[in-house]
Amino acid sequence: MNQTEKHSAWLIVGLFMLGVCMRMPITAIPSIVKEIAASLQVPTNSLGILTTIPLICFACLSTPVSALAQKMGNELTLFIGMIIMVVGSLLRIFNFSSLILGTVLVGVAITFINVLLPAVITEKYPNRIGSVTGMYNVSMSLFAAIGAYTITPITTSSNWQVAIIVITVVALITLLIWLPNLRFNSKEAEVGDNAVKPVNMWKKLNAWWMLLFFGFQSLVFYAVVAWLPSIAMDAGLSHNNASLIAGLFQLFSIPFAFLTPLLASRLKNRLPLFILAGLSPLIGSSMMLVHTSSLAYYIVVSLLLGVGCSTAFALSMTLFSLKTQTAADTRSLSGMVQTVGYLIAATGPVIVGQLNAATHTWDTGIIAIIISCAAVILFGWLSDREEYV
Repeated sequence: MNQTEKHSAWLIVGLFMLGVCMRMPITAIPSIVKEIAASLQVPTNSLGILTTIPLICFACLSTPVSALAQKMGNELTLFIGMIIMVVGSLLRIFNFSSLILGTVLVGVAITFINVLLPAVITEKYPNRIGSVTGMYNVSMSLFAAIGAYTITPITTSSNWQVAIIVITVVALITLLIWLPNLRFNSKEAEVGDNAVKPVNMWKKLNAWWMLLFFGFQSLVFYAVVAWLPSIAMDAGLSHNNASLIAGLFQLFSIPFAFLTPLLASRLKNRLPLFILAGLSPLIGSSMMLVHTSSLAYYIVVSLLLGVGCSTAFALSMTLFSLKTQTAADTRSLSGMVQTVGYLIAATGPVIVGQLNAATHTWDTGIIAIIISCAAVILFGWLSDREEYV
């Protein structure tokens, strides 16, 4: 592993804020989708695409982003991504067309962060991969929880446009905080003549197991984000309580967002982590097959879902660094896995939504989530049988 590279004193704060922007701009939206639909005079079901669009962006652009960063440098590429996020987030407030375009741009921007954060950590903090990855995972989960819970009262007291403007301001603050890191931007060509050519991850079977693990854990997460509030409300919970459940789903994940990277970087046998990543949301999803309007019951559901989804995602992001030996390989693996992995993930909200429309019940969609949870355990175990890809 390379020596720690020089970096700005603002790098840690910048990584924390990039973590804030990884989920909140899209995971807060499902809690107010009915208000958006009513304001824009479109069917609520038509806005399910707001969760799917970013996933398609992740899938289509992860590999190109990796190639772009190789030419431009990680820090500069991330800065460009944050400019795109600020513009895209603000665009969402005007009308239906700008909402869709803005969502596309937000998806593009988050792709930059998804792919490049593990590479930056590998390059700048090779001896602190677990703790730094845990730190930005905590920021991601914490502010996803804050966003999911506070967006409803903000919308109630003003309107949904104000709520999105608040998210845009957070992105703008992140952009400004990231500025000092541009002084330490370095391109791959500047590394030297002895630089090792990145491994072709598309030819590595172990990389494909990681891809399937990442894909199915992301499918579970985004299906839950998209439909948990609706499932809870159809079970009899109020709108505010459904928003609370969505917020708790993110909040409960915080300890595991921090602990999982630390454990993954120290354990030789990570199978217990993969079992937790799949079994916890499997049990939580199975509980949703019981039709009850009990808030306490759904708090337990959100706990199980949050613990499992957080463990799975944190494990994925940590393994990008642990399974590779250079920042270039980390970026290559991250791009390859997320390219196809998010195509798999994008089917989750759509499948669950369509099964609900066809059967007029959430049960069939929940069963699809349960099957995906089992796949998380299987492909996670397969991906960890070798030390490096």
